[in-house]
Amino acid sequence: MVTQRLDFPKSEKVRAKSEIDRIFRTGTRFSCKGMVMRVAKNPQGQGKRVVFVTVRSFQGAIQRNRAKRIAREAWRLNKHRFNEGYDVAVVLYPEIADFEECSRSLLFLLRKAGLLR
Repeated sequence: MVTQRLDFPKSEKVRAKSEIDRIFRTGTRFSCKGMVMRVAKNPQGQGKRVVFVTVRSFQGAIQRNRAKRIAREAWRLNKHRFNEGYDVAVVLYPEIADFEECSRSLLFLLRKAGLLR
């Protein structure tokens, strides 16, 4: 039996502003209520990397950070189901209320983008 690693190392995060700009400039856009996703080919062609961004319409830092934590957890628990070779930027809106809704929306957008195995 093969076990899946459920950690979220720095190598799976898009951190440089130039890379984030590249994803938003060249990536394909997919959206649903409370979430927008941009998907771009990874320059190295391997791995799957992600960045989570919140819009300014959140009521404060606590809500913004909570939304990002929930989305990161949804990504971390489901990342073994995604195809490799893509960089993903997820824009979060205040309409996402809880983990279940966030996870459902994330999987819906990844299915729509054709990134689910």
